[in-house]
Formats: sequence, structure tokens, C-alpha cells
Amino acid sequence: MDEAQAVERWQRGDPEGLEALVRAYELRALRTAYLILRDRMDAEDAVQNAFLRAWEHRHRFDPRRPFWPWLLRLVLREALRLAGRRDRRLSASSPSFLETEDPVESTWGDPHPSPEQMAEQAEQRRRLWQALGLLSPTQRTAIVLRYYHELPEKEIAELMGCTTGTVKHYLYEGRIRLRGILGSPDAPDRKGEDHG
Repeated sequence: MDEAQAVERWQRGDPEGLEALVRAYELRALRTAYLILRDRMDAEDAVQNAFLRAWEHRHRFDPRRPFWPWLLRLVLREALRLAGRRDRRLSASSPSFLETEDPVESTWGDPHPSPEQMAEQAEQRRRLWQALGLLSPTQRTAIVLRYYHELPEKEIAELMGCTTGTVKHYLYEGRIRLRGILGSPDAPDRKGEDHG
């Protein structure tokens, strides 16, 4: 079934509609939550909670709009809620914030990357993963949305429930911290930056 059919069935209370939406978006949601939370179990909890909220609030969804941005907003809320609760217990120097595993490939990505790909990218990913752990959850969220999802600042502001100016501040502060940690004048701004 296509997305429109899945949404229509989900909004009628048909669990098969939700199952189709889960199949379509679960991996993307997990990767996003994991990049923010840096913990697989927390990411899975955030996504599961987001899908539960989606089921509970299905009548609030406007079927004329795409489903993914609506779900992404729920995932972000859950991830930031969990991050805030966890960050009260952990400091940035705790081992869980300095994990060296690859945030995407080793968790839900391609299980058979070529040796060349692994050799070329492993150290860069490890350093970036460690550096991301030293950002605040809101800075990390803005960076993930900007560079992983390649979203414009206006859309990030809508998803995070804040102003565009606040998003610019999170991105600016996050990039400054990452550059300082990584010692690179252009990290992670590999694609250029829009300031509009």
C-alpha cells in the first residue's frame, strides 16, 4: 500500500496502516534518534514512543500534508525528552557520550560495507561521533537536522518548536564547538551553509 492509503487506514484506526508507516519510516527515525541520543536502546524507546503518540493523536494529522515531517517532530520531542532526563544524570565526559562506534553504519546501516569504505571513513566518523557527544542535546539536534537531513533553518525551527534565530544560534554554537574539538576550520560544514 502507498503512503496515502496507509495514512487513510491508520487514521481510521486500522493497525495495518500504522504498520505500513512504521515499515516506511522506522529506520530513518531510529537513525535520527540515535544521532541525538547516542544510545541504541534510548533511540529505540524514543521511536517506539513517537509511534505510540502517532497512534494516539492520529486524528490531529492533516492527511493533505506529508507524514514524515509530522512523525519527525514526534521523534524529536521524544528524543529531547529522553536526552534531558538522561543528561541530568550524565556529564559530557561519561563513557556513553564518548562511544567510538559509528552512529549509523554499525547500528542500522549496510551490514556489508566495502573494506575501502570502512578504511576511508572510520577515523573521521569516530572523531565526529565523539565531538557530537560533547554538544548539548539541542545543539546536537539542530546539527543532525541540518547536516544529516539537510533541512533548511526555517524547517528545523518548525520541527524544534523555536524561532529561526534560535536555530541559527544552536547551529553557530554547535559548529564552533565542533571546530574547536575537531581542530578543523571547516568541520562539519562540508556542504556550505545557508544563512537565509
